Amino acid sequence: MSEKERIKAMVKEAEIYRSQGLFDQSKEKYLELIQFIKNHEWLSKDKKLIDAVNKKLQVVEDALTEIDEATDTPQLSEDLQNLISQLFSSSRNKDTAAIEGAVALAKFGQYEKAVTELKRLMKEGNFPLLAAKNLLRCQINFESPDAAIVQFNRWVHRDELSKGDLKHLKGFFEKLLEKKGIKADLNQVAEGPSEKDEPEEQEEEDLEISSVSIQLEDGPRKGQEVEFDVSFHSGDAISIFIPADQKDLVDFFKPGIRLNEIQCFSSLAVFSVSGVVSQQTKLTSGPNKGEYALDIKVDNI
Repeated sequence: MSEKERIKAMVKEAEIYRSQGLFDQSKEKYLELIQFIKNHEWLSKDKKLIDAVNKKLQVVEDALTEIDEATDTPQLSEDLQNLISQLFSSSRNKDTAAIEGAVALAKFGQYEKAVTELKRLMKEGNFPLLAAKNLLRCQINFESPDAAIVQFNRWVHRDELSKGDLKHLKGFFEKLLEKKGIKADLNQVAEGPSEKDEPEEQEEEDLEISSVSIQLEDGPRKGQEVEFDVSFHSGDAISIFIPADQKDLVDFFKPGIRLNEIQCFSSLAVFSVSGVVSQQTKLTSGPNKGEYALDIKVDNI
C-alpha cells in the first residue's frame, strides 16, 4: 500500500468513527495520521495536507468539547435534589418513580445527578430499557445529540442491554434523531437467539405517546389547536417543550390549568384524554435552553 493509499484509508476509518459518534476513536486515528505524516519527510512538507487533517481533527475535538463541557447550571444541595426527584415523580412503582424523578432533575439543570441515577437503575436491572430510553432523551434534550449517539454505541459495544432490548432501543433512538433532523450511522446490533429478540418492556413502547394536539380554551388563540412532540412519557405523565418566543402559550399553560381536550398520537392508535398542567420549568442549559418544559398529568390514559 502506497503512502497516499494509507492516508486515504486512515482518513476513511477516522470518518467512519466520527459518523458513528465514536469521537475518541476518531481523534486517535487522526492523531495517528498526523504522526504518520510527520515520520515521512516529503509528506511533512505538504502544508495543504497537514492543514486539511488538522481541520478534520478540530471538528472531532469540538464535538468532544461540546460533550464534556460543563454547563452553567445552578448547584443545588443533595437534599433539594432529592426533594425535586420525589415531588415530580407520580408512579406508584418505586423504580418507575425513580426514572421520572431523574428526568425532573435534568429539567431543573441537575443533569449529572439525573444521568447518574438513570445509569444506576440500568446497572441494577430496574426497567433497564425504560431507563435507557429516558437517558437518551435527556442527552438529546439537555446535552447534545452527539452525546446520545456516543452513549448508544457504547451500549452496543459493551452489551449492557440484551440483544432484544438493543434492537428495540435502536429503532426508538432512530425515531428520536429523525424528529431532530439528524441522520446517524448507528452501530449494528448483533443477532441473538430468537427467543431473546423480543424487548423485555415491549408494553411500555406500545402505550407511548409520541405527540399531542391540545385545544386552547382561553387566550388569544381560543378555539385553536396546537400540536407538540412529546419529549418524555412515563405512566400518566407527559412532557412537551414550548418555544420561549410563544409567550401566549407559556402564559396559557400555567400549573394547575385543566386541559379538557388532549388528542394523543401513539404508534398504535389516536385517542383523546384530559389532564392537568402539573409543572412549567424554564430550561437553563442544553440544546433547548430558553424553552419551557411543560409537564401534564393525564387523567384517563
